[in-house]
Parts: sequence; C-alpha cells; structure tokens
Amino acid sequence: MKRYISSLMAFCLMFALVLPVEAKEAESFRDVPADFWAYEQINRCVQDGIVGGYSDGTFKPGNPVSYGAFSIMLARAFYSDELAGYSDQSTATGEAIMNKHGILSGTSRSSASIGASLPREDMAQCMYNVLVDKGAKIPSVQEQSAHISSIPDYTNVSYSCRTGVLVCYSLGLLGGQSDGNFGPKNSMNRAQGCVVINRLRDYFQNNGGTTTPVTPPEQPETPVDPPEQPETPVPPTVTELPEFKMLAGETASDMMSRICVTGYTKGYLSNGSEISDENITALLEKVKSTMPNHTVWDSSQQYNYRSPSFGKYWGNAGKCAGFAACLSDYLFSSDAPLRRHQDYEQLKVGDVIDIRNSANGYKHAVVVISIDRSSGNVYTCSGNSGGEIRWDGYTTFEILNRDTVAPNTYVYSRY
Repeated sequence: MKRYISSLMAFCLMFALVLPVEAKEAESFRDVPADFWAYEQINRCVQDGIVGGYSDGTFKPGNPVSYGAFSIMLARAFYSDELAGYSDQSTATGEAIMNKHGILSGTSRSSASIGASLPREDMAQCMYNVLVDKGAKIPSVQEQSAHISSIPDYTNVSYSCRTGVLVCYSLGLLGGQSDGNFGPKNSMNRAQGCVVINRLRDYFQNNGGTTTPVTPPEQPETPVDPPEQPETPVPPTVTELPEFKMLAGETASDMMSRICVTGYTKGYLSNGSEISDENITALLEKVKSTMPNHTVWDSSQQYNYRSPSFGKYWGNAGKCAGFAACLSDYLFSSDAPLRRHQDYEQLKVGDVIDIRNSANGYKHAVVVISIDRSSGNVYTCSGNSGGEIRWDGYTTFEILNRDTVAPNTYVYSRY
C-alpha cells in the first residue's frame, strides 16, 4: 500500500512540475482565449520575449508571480542590454540586475525568499524604482496626494510603498481591482504582470524611452536554486561619493534621488569603506565642506524617501528630520537597515537622535558627529536650526537621561 501511494504521489508530481517554455502567440495557450481580458497584453509580452508559457500548452494567467520571476521580466523589458551580458539567464541573474539598480529597494524581498509571491504593493514599488532609475519625471507630492481618495484601502499600503503606489496611480500605470480597492497585500498574478509591464513600456515609449525585445532563454528541466550567499560579505569597492549638495532649483528629495547610493553591504558605508568612527567622520567632513554652517535648510526641505527606513517612523520628513534622514541615507546607503532604540549608552557617530522634551515642547532631530564620554558631551549637526544647517550643536548624556526627555527621545542607528 505504501509503495502504491508513493508511486501515485510521484506520478502526480511529474505532472505538477510543468515549467514555462517559450511560446509565440497568446492564442496558442488554451487557457488564454481571444476574449480573455489580458489577451493582447499577454500576447505582446510573449512575442517580445518577456515571458513564456508552459510546456503543457497553458499560460496560467492567474498564477502568482514571485520576486525572482518579476525581476527577470523587468530585466528583459528594461535592462535587456545588460541582461545579454550574462550567460546565466536565471531569475537569480534578474534579481542581481534589479539589486544593482535599486529596483527592489523598499520592497519586502529582504525578508522574503526569491520564490515568494510578490504583493501588489511591492509590484508598484518596483515600477516606481524603475521610473526613478530611468530618470523619468515623477509627479509632485501634490499630484500624488490627489489620488489618495481614489484608493479606498490606501491606509493598508505599507509606508515604504505608498509613494510607489501613488506615483503609479498618478501616471495611470495602476488601477484598482474589481472591488475598487488596490489590494496591496494580494499577490500579483502573471496576467497582471504582463499588463503593468506593458503600461510601463508604453510610458517610456511615449516619453522618449525605448525598450528592446529579447528572446527568453529555455527554462531548465529542473528549477535552479539561487547560489548560496557567502556568510561573510564580499568587501565592496571604495568609491568617491557625489557631493552632498543641492543644485540650483533642487529640493532635498531631488538631491537624494541624484546622489543617494543603494545596495547595502553589512559592515560598510555607502562609499564602500568599513563602518568606523574615522571613516564616518571623514564623510561628515566632506559634507561639511559642501554644506557648511549657515547653509539654508529650512521647513521647505522635505525628503520623500527612496527607502523605507525613516519613513516607517516619520512619514515624509521635513525640516531638521529631513536633513537627518538625508544625511543618514547618504552615509550608510538608502538600503541600510534602521534600528530604533533608547539605550543612549549605545550611541555612536552617525546615529540620528530625535530629541523630545515634554517639559518645554522642544523637539529637534540631530546627527551625532562626535562623542566625548569623559565629559558626557555629544556633538551634533542639524538642519533647520533657525532655517539653516549648523555643525556646532551639542547635547549631553545628562540631558538625554532626564525624566522629561528620556521617555520621548529615540536613537535611529544604521549599525
């Protein structure tokens, strides 16, 4: 009996493991008839080599799309020249290209496997990141905000993906489901993937961009697992960062979109040097030379994050919080994890302190530039100190530990 059951299970698995292969026309898929709602979009993606069907003659339009599958689809659609340079055309290669360009930044990929289903909110975030990476014009905050009312379940969208969702709605790249909701946590399926990729391709085509069709490689008989990640991260190459400086007419968000580094490696700063007081201080000195004391940084300087780190706690940060978030992302990269705590003895150079004093209503976000533990002084820099940047601020451990300060004050650390 056991042998019979084992044989039956093996037989079923043999038919269950049907993998995608290349197909030329959507009409060749028996589950995508000509009157199917996404027939034209699927057909276009198949013909252009962005996605294929299955060896059993189906397309399976309702199947969920994984992080890896969407990565290789985006690579074929928007980074085909780069993809052509790889002999390995697997989903792992697609994801490597996406990581290189920061396309997965702000999604839940860091806590999900490459084969996990991609939520619709992460789909929107990926599309937004492609727009940013390709230098597309992004709608203003006011234009984005105008679409909040058209998304009934907007409050269910993760903070890290809200800008992505609003931008895609603003540009007409996304719409609601049949019930009117966006469904941020719902899995994106293969048909939807074809639709949104074509909309994004059309947007670039109509705004001066081009995409090059590619032929998808034949799928392996057996699924290929992504290579094991080394336990010790490979040291990145030390590079010279762009200057931390706003050009004429730029906002804080504009500046960070231009200079912010993605691709975090544990233990290293955004320029590839090891995390240390000495290396952080060197970067801070460069920032001080391009934005010295009295440089204007007032309440108008809002930072709409490229990464979810500070947005999780602050929303879009302006004034002193905007400066602190910008500088932290610049030092550690926008992908660096953020830890919030209240153990002031763990305070380190480069940390952000959001100081709140309930006794007098004082609140100010500062960046730690040096610490003298013998005297108890913590030296800081900040924006919006009277509408300008100041490098001569300080607080003390005694102040941070006061009854009116300690319960309301948080340290934000990238260590």
